[in-house]
Amino acid sequence: MRLSPRQIFPYAAIAACVAWILALQGPPSLPPLTEEVIAPAPAPRPALPVIYDFPVTLSLCPRLGIANAPHADLALHIIGYTATTRVNGVTLARAPVERACFSSGFGARNGQAHAGIDLYNRDPVAIFAAGDGTVREAHYRPDYGNMLVIDHGHGVFTRYAHLARPTGFSEGETVAAGQIIGVMGNTAAYRIPRHLHYEILTGTWGQQAGSFALTPVDPLALEDTIR
Repeated sequence: MRLSPRQIFPYAAIAACVAWILALQGPPSLPPLTEEVIAPAPAPRPALPVIYDFPVTLSLCPRLGIANAPHADLALHIIGYTATTRVNGVTLARAPVERACFSSGFGARNGQAHAGIDLYNRDPVAIFAAGDGTVREAHYRPDYGNMLVIDHGHGVFTRYAHLARPTGFSEGETVAAGQIIGVMGNTAAYRIPRHLHYEILTGTWGQQAGSFALTPVDPLALEDTIR
C-alpha cells in the first residue's frame, strides 16, 4: 500500500526533530582511554638441583690387587657396608658415586699414606656431593687432577680428586647431598686409570696448607667417628 504525502509528513517531522536534538547534544561521551597496566611477571625461581641416592652396596673390584681391602664375602660385597656414615654429627656418603667398585683402601700404600679410598669405573660416571655443604676449593693440582673440597661444617670436609673436567663450581657455592658435582676421570699429570679418589677430612683449615692441614678419616670406618 502506498502512503500519501499527508500520511508520511508526521513521521518525517518526528525524524527531523530527533535528528535536531541529537545534533544539539553531540555524540555520547565515552570514558577516557587509559593505558592498561600489566603487572610484571615474578622472577623465575632458581632450579633446584637433582638429588641422587648413594649406592647401598659396594663391592671390591675383581681381578685387582687391592691395598687395604676391607672384608668382603664370596661375591666381593664389602661386609658391613652402609651408604652413609657420621663424622662429628655430619652425615656423609661412604662412596659418593653413581656406580663404582672399590679399588684401593685407606692407609699405607707403596710406602706412602693413602689418605682416602679409590673408586673405579671404566665409564665416566657421575660424582655426588657426599653431604650438604659449601665449596671450599675447586682447582687443578698435578697430583690430584681436577679437585673439589667441600666444607660440611663442624670441622668436617670431603675431597674429590681426578674429576674428568673442572667442576664449574666456585668457592662459596652451596651444594646438597646427592647433587652431581663432577664426572669420574683420570686428570692427574701422570697416567692413571679412571677413578675417584675420595677423602673425608677433619680438623681446622690451615692458613697456609689449607685442606692438607686436615686429618683424614677412613670413609669405610663402620662406627661413627668423632675427631
